Amino acid sequence: MNAFRTSLAAGLATWAITAGAVPALAQKQFDDFPTGYLTPATGGMPPNAWEGTSLATAKRLVSALPAAPRSRALRDLQFKVMVSELVTPTPDNSPPPTLFARKVDKLAAMGEGENLNEMVRAAGGYDDPSIAATTVNALMMAGEKAGGCAIARAHPMTEPFGKRALAACDGETQGLGTVLDGPALVSLDLSKTRLPASILNSTQPPIMRALVANRTLPLAQRLEVAERGEGGAIIEATRLSDLYREAIRDRVALPAPMARRAQLVAAVSNATNGPEIMQSITAVYTETRGSPLFPTIARATAQGLLRLDPRPEFSQIAQEAARGFLLLGDKKRTEAWIKLALEAAKNNPGTLNALDHLLPLAAIAGVENPTSLPAAAVNRWYEVLQQADPARAVMRGNLMLELFRATGINIPAGTTKLPEQAAGGRPVSNQILQALQSAANGRRRAETALLASLALGESSLGDLAPSSAGYIVRCLRAVSEDEAARLFAIEVAIAQGL
Repeated sequence: MNAFRTSLAAGLATWAITAGAVPALAQKQFDDFPTGYLTPATGGMPPNAWEGTSLATAKRLVSALPAAPRSRALRDLQFKVMVSELVTPTPDNSPPPTLFARKVDKLAAMGEGENLNEMVRAAGGYDDPSIAATTVNALMMAGEKAGGCAIARAHPMTEPFGKRALAACDGETQGLGTVLDGPALVSLDLSKTRLPASILNSTQPPIMRALVANRTLPLAQRLEVAERGEGGAIIEATRLSDLYREAIRDRVALPAPMARRAQLVAAVSNATNGPEIMQSITAVYTETRGSPLFPTIARATAQGLLRLDPRPEFSQIAQEAARGFLLLGDKKRTEAWIKLALEAAKNNPGTLNALDHLLPLAAIAGVENPTSLPAAAVNRWYEVLQQADPARAVMRGNLMLELFRATGINIPAGTTKLPEQAAGGRPVSNQILQALQSAANGRRRAETALLASLALGESSLGDLAPSSAGYIVRCLRAVSEDEAARLFAIEVAIAQGL
């Protein structure tokens, strides 16, 4: 067992290549019929979303997708493409594996074990040994040992994975090899083996999700992984919130900054009336504003905001509530709280100044669907940026302009003080931008969605060039993905300090 544990660090580097990458056998022709389980009525894409895209292109895009795009909006969008019940592009003699098998592999790499299983089950995919193996592995990685073992015992899998999976299901902890995969994690859990540091520091979505779910780990370690994972759109904010509350309830010793974050989140959760919720929300936003973890903590306390209505007695936190709902992409609630904030700020210059940080985001989010903005208001918002951080004002002002225009707000050149250009930021490659523009012009919806995710990749939102951000937003809106486009725009704006 000691040798097994020592070798896991090396196995981590090869997991992404070996997990699910098993030899292809004679495959059921899954690309001959629509696969997926989301429909437009349940939040999915329309069945013809691949229309105009060749099968070879669809395969190439799915295989190239990042497992962990740094945008929650784009991650959710690529997930929607893969699990929607879409008509597969016409066969074109492109090489195997099938598009369906590639979607299975990508969902596994994203850590979506349960959703992958639902898609495979609906398509009858357990009959393919390679797909069955990938599904079992993904479920075991997700902590769903019972579900994985039920499939493993009922369906043939590619070898040697099949024997290792069955051995783990039978409780064996020896001889499972050096690859860090589902059977290995089940074995580690059964044997209570201490995990190597290389695993704890992993950025791979399946590993991070497995660590957060591993109750044998100290809660402080699980929280550290969960905080990183939430910020990277891998771990759900509700899961992080549950861990914070568990730490406070059980009086777990945490590092001081983490302990304070847990206290803030738990206070919101434990508040029982309007004044208590208002006080706890104020503390969250006051103490975390400006922190890299602000969006994470704001999302983790969103349930508290949902318990309040935008009534005058809660006007004190109207701006905080509007920010929170902007992060959640809830345009209707954002609009209601902004109206309350504006009413409360009529005779308060200080509050009005603070609102000037928020109103540009509201316009980008589409609150009241503006198609133009008063130049005086735009110039005032830019002056606020200049006062707050002169060194970054030009970059932020240009980003504001790009996002205004990309979301359909007409700002003619030279009519405001916003800079038309700004140096800096990471531009997306011309090759990807051209492909994105071509797909958007052709109204190829699924293709455009995946190219948007590829354009960002796993790079930071805070480093993205304003012109590239605007380009992505504009192309997504062109294929009727307005909600995802605006959510992405808000993510970029917040990441870059707007």
